[in-house]
Amino acid sequence: MDTPPRLAVGILAFGLVAVACGSLSTPAPGSSARAAPAAPNVSSCPDLAYALAGYGLGAQAALPTGATPAPSLLPQLGVNTTDVLIYRLPIPPIAGRTASIDVMEIDQTAHRLYVADRTDNGIDVFDVSTACPKYLKTMDTGSGPNGVVVAKNVNKLFAGLNDSSVAIIDIAPGSPNADTVLAKVTTGGQKRADELDYDPTDRKIYIANSDDGIVTVIDASTNAIIRRFDNMGDGLEQPRYNRADGMMYLTSSAQNAIFKFDPRGDVLVKKFDIGQKCDPNGIAINPTTNQAVLGCSSRSANVTVVWDLPAGRVLATFDEAGAADAVLYSAKMDRFFVAASNFNRGAVMSIFSGNPVTFLTNVPTAVGSHGVAYDETNNLIYTQDQNPNEGALFTFPPPR
Repeated sequence: MDTPPRLAVGILAFGLVAVACGSLSTPAPGSSARAAPAAPNVSSCPDLAYALAGYGLGAQAALPTGATPAPSLLPQLGVNTTDVLIYRLPIPPIAGRTASIDVMEIDQTAHRLYVADRTDNGIDVFDVSTACPKYLKTMDTGSGPNGVVVAKNVNKLFAGLNDSSVAIIDIAPGSPNADTVLAKVTTGGQKRADELDYDPTDRKIYIANSDDGIVTVIDASTNAIIRRFDNMGDGLEQPRYNRADGMMYLTSSAQNAIFKFDPRGDVLVKKFDIGQKCDPNGIAINPTTNQAVLGCSSRSANVTVVWDLPAGRVLATFDEAGAADAVLYSAKMDRFFVAASNFNRGAVMSIFSGNPVTFLTNVPTAVGSHGVAYDETNNLIYTQDQNPNEGALFTFPPPR
């Protein structure tokens, strides 16, 4: 994933509107209209009224856009773009600072958003039980966190840290140790422990040291390391568990490859060369179709790739978005969300249908908005705001 720090261009420069949470409406997909809709109801979030800039209901000066450089980008393709209302969600511990945030994860049943925040060396926690998210706390991890994943059936949160260790946090409801680091496990690397995913069947964590060429397997029940794969090469990125075949897949941007592991015996099954320029960072899987969407980081290719997992081959490519990082699939919505924050026509959150995989639209975001989480209860997308001196997240509803 993204290597800190990266600065970003201003969200308002793309013609989006920052708005407080409340009743959110969106234009139809493909619309290029920029006119502000009727002001939303903000009675449930009166403390967030500053975000109503653009509606004449808040002070534009309250948004620190003056510190943001003007973008230098190709024109947006209006036919592929839908403007939505963007809400800027402050992170109090890093107010006024430039955020360095990587992965974010939502516990859909507990309604908690966990944000790996390298700026404050902790996991920021938000209550997302309503459409008005509320900052709760930051859990100190002692070193900058990168990847984060919820292991629900063992009531733990795992985070890969810059010091090459993995923080294990208690999230059991009612536990006296809730929201505290229970243990740290070192991967034995020299550089950061990065992204990770959880196999809930075998109760195992797979985590990649992106710059050490290491993949570590951790027993989520005992917190013990049970296997380490060495000499895996450069640019290890996102592991992703597929509940359809029980396999763990791992991308490599530097090797333009996908690795397939069998967690039942913790063996490397195969390494696949993608065969065309992609350099994948993120991967998300629709287990119903056994297909994955790859967040291709290549800025020269500028495409999004659909990968057939059983066949190990490219199924389709899309040029409507590219130069991406994180990818997320929501089974409830049957949508893929691709954080294409370096796309050559402007940073976007690209949205695809899940079955069949079809491009739907792009929502303009900002350079640096390379992560994604989706709140299934309130139908809100989250990504990071890495604009200078803003210390915040962005959240918005997907277009109808």
